[in-house]
Amino acid sequence: MPDTLQVPAPAVLSLGSGWFGGSAMGKGSRAVWQDLVLFFALAIAVALLLPASAQAAKTKAPENDGPPMRFVVVRSSSPGCEPFCPEWISAEGAITPATPAAFKKFLKKLGDKRLPVIVTSPGGRVEAALELGRMLRARKLDIGVGLTRFVECAPEQKGCKLDPARKGIYQGALYSAGAYCASACSIMFAGGVRRHVGQWAYMGVHQVTSHVTQQKITYRETYKVVKGKRKTVSRKVVRRKTVGSYTTTKMGKAFNATMLAYLKEMGVKQAMYEIGQSTPAAEMRQLTPVEMLGMNLITSLDATDVLVSIESCRIATPAANCILAPGQKLASDSYPKPLVAKEPGMWLAVVRSVGACEPDCPEWISAEGQVDDAAPRRLETLLKELGDIKLPLVISSSEGDPIAAMLMGRVVRANGLDVAVGRTFFAGCKPNGKGCTGWQGDGRPYLGIAGSGGAECGESCLLVLSAGKTRLLGEGVPAGWGPSPALDAPIRNHYLVQMGVGPKVGDAAPGFGKLDEVALALLREGYLTTRSGSVQLLIDSGLCRTSPRPVNCRALQ
Repeated sequence: MPDTLQVPAPAVLSLGSGWFGGSAMGKGSRAVWQDLVLFFALAIAVALLLPASAQAAKTKAPENDGPPMRFVVVRSSSPGCEPFCPEWISAEGAITPATPAAFKKFLKKLGDKRLPVIVTSPGGRVEAALELGRMLRARKLDIGVGLTRFVECAPEQKGCKLDPARKGIYQGALYSAGAYCASACSIMFAGGVRRHVGQWAYMGVHQVTSHVTQQKITYRETYKVVKGKRKTVSRKVVRRKTVGSYTTTKMGKAFNATMLAYLKEMGVKQAMYEIGQSTPAAEMRQLTPVEMLGMNLITSLDATDVLVSIESCRIATPAANCILAPGQKLASDSYPKPLVAKEPGMWLAVVRSVGACEPDCPEWISAEGQVDDAAPRRLETLLKELGDIKLPLVISSSEGDPIAAMLMGRVVRANGLDVAVGRTFFAGCKPNGKGCTGWQGDGRPYLGIAGSGGAECGESCLLVLSAGKTRLLGEGVPAGWGPSPALDAPIRNHYLVQMGVGPKVGDAAPGFGKLDEVALALLREGYLTTRSGSVQLLIDSGLCRTSPRPVNCRALQ
C-alpha cells in the first residue's frame, strides 16, 4: 500500500501547427485571430512508498492508498466509568487526498469537544498528512498510536446500527498491540499536542520517493494579436496521453525546506526527517521509544492509555475528554465555598494538592490574611459544611485581633484540627481574587501546593497555632510575639496554658523574626510546637501512599 506525495515537476513543452485568420479591429489597427494547437508533456510527481508496493510503483503511479481513514467517536466501555467516561476519536486507515476535508467536517460536527485522536495508519498522501497535522495543532488535540476494540458493533461491520440515543458514539476499549503509524502517518502524528506511542505500538519512517508520470496534453488555444502583441482569449484541453513514468528519491530544496519548517513548527527535531531520508524507500525504520523521545516526536514514554484512562476522570481536574453521559449528573463532593471577608481580613478555602497523588490527594484548609473579628465565625461555618471531614489548617498571618485569634483557636481545639504555619500557592486564581470561583465554579476544591516559603506568623497566628492537635512551624519562617504584643501577658499566658502550652512560652518566645533552630527548640520545649518539621508533614502529596493513610487524604467521586 503506497504512500503518495504530490509535488510539482517541470513541464516539457513542444509546439505544434495551427491555422491563422484575420479581420480589421478599429481604425488604424489590424488584428489577427489565430487558433494554435500546442503540445507539451506535463510531469506530475506522486508517491511516498511503502515496502509492499515499491516494485509496482516503478512501473505505474499508485492508484489506491487502501481503505481511506475514517473517524468515529468512541466512549470507554471500561467497567465503573459511567456516568463520567473518557471519549476519543478513532482514526484508522490510509491518508488520502480527501482525508483532511473529511476530518474538518468531522471536527465541525464534534463542536466544542476536545478529544484525543487514537490513530492506526499505514500512511498516505504527504500533503494531506501535513494538513492533518496542522489541524490537530490548531484544535490543540492530543494523539496516540492505538487500535480500538469496539463493543456491540464496529463502524465497518455490516448491519451495525447504533441506538439513536447514542448520537453516533460507539463504545470500545483501547489496545496498543498491533497498532502502527507508518510513513506519512508520522507527519500527521507530529501535529498532536501530547503525543504517545508506547512500547507495544509501532512507529516507522522511511525515505520519500516521488513517482513521476509524464503526460502529453493537447489543448486548443485561441488568441488575438493586436499591434504585434499576443493575448490569449481561451484555452481548452483536447486530449491527455500518458507517455512514460519513473521514480526518484531526489527531493528538491523546496520540499526539504517545507518538511523541516513543519517539524520545527511542531516542536519536533530535524533528526526525525534525517533518519527517514536515510532509510531506503523499500525498507521501514522502526523508531524506538527512546529515539522518539530524544527527537521530541513523543512527549513522554507513557503509553497511549494515559489519554483515555478512566482514572483521568476521577481527579480534581478531569481531562478534557471526560464526558458526562446525557441526562446524568456528576456526584458532588459538597465542598464549601470559600469564605472571604467583605473588608480586608482572613479568608478560608479548601485546597487540594496538585502533586502526583491522584486519585487520593491530601487536602487542607488554607487561612491567610489578617485575623479579623469575623474569622472565628467563618472557620466555624466552613467546618460545619465539611461535616465529619477533618482537614488540617494551614495558616499564614502577620497581624490581627488577638481576642479573635483566641476564639478562632477554641474552634480549632473543639474540632480537633491539626495546624501548621504555611502559605498556599494556588494553581490558577486565589479564592480572594477578582472573578475567582474555584475549580470551574462547580463546588470542587481549589488546587495548589503549600510550603513554608513566604509564610509568616505573628502574635494572632501563634495563638491559633497553639490550639492545634499537631502544631508545626518550620525553620526560617518569620514568627514571634513582636516587640509590642497587643495582648496583655497574663491573658495570653492563661490561654496558652489552657491549650497545653508551657506557662513560660509566652514570655520566653522570641520577638518577630526568622526562627532559627535555637528558637524552634525553645518553642518545642514549651509545647507551642509538638514536633520538628514544617507544613509538608501534613499536606505532602506522598502521604496518601503511606499506611495508615492520613484522614485528610480524599478521593474525588
